[in-house]
Amino acid sequence: MKHPLDLFPYPQDPASKPIDPQTADGLYVYVRDGTGILWVLPDGAHRHPKVLGQARPAMYAGDLTVADGKIRDVTNLSGTFQFDDEEGLREMAGELQRQGLQLDAGAVRFFPADGSPPVVLQ
Repeated sequence: MKHPLDLFPYPQDPASKPIDPQTADGLYVYVRDGTGILWVLPDGAHRHPKVLGQARPAMYAGDLTVADGKIRDVTNLSGTFQFDDEEGLREMAGELQRQGLQLDAGAVRFFPADGSPPVVLQ
């Protein structure tokens, strides 16, 4: 679990919801809460701390893209949480699949903290 870097107690955005196979196409930020639920919120500036709200800690966070009902892209990119472990992102991909979402080949991309090029994990 990791606390957000921005500890302001923002309220949870009312548009934040658990992801499911019916999640509309679009760009999202995601945060996995302490119970394992993966919450999404349409992408925008400084959205990660508002996905769960109240400066709650996360198991993992990043961004993802849904297109044609499939996950086209899932990453660890989050300035608020800054997760930097490949295994955590692999676990996120597995959780998405367990929840009934399909991932495109090459969709799971890990961005190292040192700014080196992303690594395709799956």
